[in-house]
Amino acid sequence: MVWISFGPEGLYRQGREALIEGDRVRVLEIAEQLLKTAGLEPEGNLLKGLILARAGKRDEAIVCLQRAAINPKLAVEANTITARCCYESGRYLHAIDAALHALQQDPHALDARRWLASAYYDLGAVSEATTEMEHISAHDPTDARPDRLLGLIAKDSELYSKAIGHYRKSLERDPRQSGVEQVLIELAESQTKVDQFQEALTTLKNASRSAAALTIQAQCNTSLGRFELAESQLIEAMALDPQYSPAKLAMGKRMLDQGQAENAAQILVVARQLEPFNREIQLQLSQAFRAMGKTEEADVALKRMLEIQAWEREFSDLHDQVASHPDDAELRYRTGELANRLGKSQLAVLWFRAALSIDPSHSRSREALQQFSQTTKP
Repeated sequence: MVWISFGPEGLYRQGREALIEGDRVRVLEIAEQLLKTAGLEPEGNLLKGLILARAGKRDEAIVCLQRAAINPKLAVEANTITARCCYESGRYLHAIDAALHALQQDPHALDARRWLASAYYDLGAVSEATTEMEHISAHDPTDARPDRLLGLIAKDSELYSKAIGHYRKSLERDPRQSGVEQVLIELAESQTKVDQFQEALTTLKNASRSAAALTIQAQCNTSLGRFELAESQLIEAMALDPQYSPAKLAMGKRMLDQGQAENAAQILVVARQLEPFNREIQLQLSQAFRAMGKTEEADVALKRMLEIQAWEREFSDLHDQVASHPDDAELRYRTGELANRLGKSQLAVLWFRAALSIDPSHSRSREALQQFSQTTKP
């Protein structure tokens, strides 16, 4: 096909149009012609890199994109897509480097800042990720995602009032965002932590009638003195999802408060089977056993609770160390190992991947991921 309509620069514009239309063949044809045109090789590399990135051929795309980045006019876009390719392939340090190069050219390149924030977060550099997400939130009032994640970070840090503000802002920006049910649950949980029980109930009016929502509603109604309603909500939550341990924990606590130690122990034993590394379940079960006169079982549960508590402290300490050592693969491996010991397998996988993103030769992280892969195969 001969492209003569607008000359070489018009050819590049046609390539951009074909890219928007998703015409892969046409984009590649135009890219090859531009690569043969003196002075327009960067534009050809950019088009080729963009279409390769869309096709998931990230390594090939990165080569083209970095050749395109030698042109200052193309550098921001080329480095931004490079950052995306690196992030998606788990090379977080390279993603950070590419995003920073884009931002050196244009500090207002929000897409580059989004990949930068994502890479920082997945490496455990929470402070740096927070700074980037706050910038994105301030400069793009249509984007609900930064405050969604800022809310989760604040909640995990037990800064519940701050978390509430971020969750509310996220919902105001997009009340129908993907994963909105989880946002509502996390907002309501944060509200209960600062005794905003009526506010939490109002939040959950917009949520589906799930086991999680009913359990939080029951907690609120208990605190507001509506004990019968709370109990009925817990019964419904357990019926909706028999595997949801927080509902069983809440019911076990209620039975203990009512002096029904044996019934409490029965339901808490099931909760412990579902979530063996939950410190609160172990504590409540210890109290139930002791009230029944089963001292030995009570001591075993209490010992386990203290052991889990010590692991949680160690995990928190490691998390703080990780944040200040963005290039330490071994720290991330140890954090993943401890997360796995606490039964947080999904979190463990994230930490092992973070370790490999820093040091692809870290054999223990690779072996750990292989073990997870084998255990999750059908």
